[in-house]
Amino acid sequence: MGLRFEGRPALRAMLVLPLVVLLTAARTSVAPLPETLAPAPGEHKPGETFTAKAGDVILKGKILDTEVVTLDAPISVSIAKFSQEIPAGTKLDPVLAPPKTERLTGTSGRYYCGEDQQARSKFMAAMIGDFGSKFETVVRFCFVDSDDDSKLDQVFLAGAKDAEFQKSLPIQPTAFRREYLQPDDERGEVTLTLHKFKPQSNRVQFMLKVYRNDTEQYYTYIATVKGDKMAQTYPRIESNPKKYPYPSTFTDILGASVSMLRVDAEKGEADLRINRPFRMQLFKPVSVTVTYVYVYY
Repeated sequence: MGLRFEGRPALRAMLVLPLVVLLTAARTSVAPLPETLAPAPGEHKPGETFTAKAGDVILKGKILDTEVVTLDAPISVSIAKFSQEIPAGTKLDPVLAPPKTERLTGTSGRYYCGEDQQARSKFMAAMIGDFGSKFETVVRFCFVDSDDDSKLDQVFLAGAKDAEFQKSLPIQPTAFRREYLQPDDERGEVTLTLHKFKPQSNRVQFMLKVYRNDTEQYYTYIATVKGDKMAQTYPRIESNPKKYPYPSTFTDILGASVSMLRVDAEKGEADLRINRPFRMQLFKPVSVTVTYVYVYY
C-alpha cells in the first residue's frame, strides 16, 4: 500500500516540518519521520445528527506508522569509539535530515537509523551534557539508501560534532524492505471528545486527546501542514455563541468539520453533526517543556 495524501506538496511540506526544531550547530542532526493520522469508524456517521453529552467521543482517528523499515541482512558498523552489530529482522527508524546534515555527511537519499547509544555516562550527561565532547550525549548510526534501490550503502554517525567523524562511509549494500501505513505498536488513537458545558455563556468545550496503549498522552499542540505552512492545533476547542450564534461549525479540526446545531448548556446536551471526519495526514504531537538551568556560586 502506498502513501495517499491530499497532494504531494503537502507531503513534502510535512516531511520538512520537524526540521524547524533541529539544532543549527554544525552537527549531524536527524529527526523522526512523523506518524500518520487516519480517520477511524466511530459511533456516528457523517451527515447524521445526534445528541451528545459531556464525555462523549465525537470523532476517532488511528495513528499509523508512516513507514516501517526492516533489515533483510545483518549489518556490522564502527565509527570512532562506537560500534554496533545489527541483526537481520531489526526495524530501523525512518528519519529526516536538514540540508546541513547532507552537506556534512556528503550524502543524500532516504535515511534510516539504529537505536540510541550513550556517548557519555548518564551521570556525566546529566551534569555537563555534551560540553567539551566531540559527540552529543546520544548518538545513532544512520544508514543511507543513496540511489533508492532498497539497499543501504552508506553510514554516518548522527550526533557527531567533530568534522573528522561526520562524513559518511560506504558499507556493503544491504537489502531492506519497506511497508507503509502500518498500525503502530502502541495502538495510538486520537479522539475528539465533548469535554464540558459552560451554562453561563452556553458554550461547549471539546478536547482533542491522544492515546498510547489506552493511556492519555500530554501534548502542547499537534503539528500538521496547511498549504505549505505549519499549522498548530491545540487540545482545547471551544464554541463562542456570542460571536458565532448556533447553529455554527468548526470547519477544520485536523481536517474534520463538526456542526453544533443546538446547545443547551443548562441541560448539558448538544445536537451535533459530523460533516467530515479527520483527514488522513502526517502529524506530530509536540510537547513544549521548560528546562531550568541552575548556576551554583
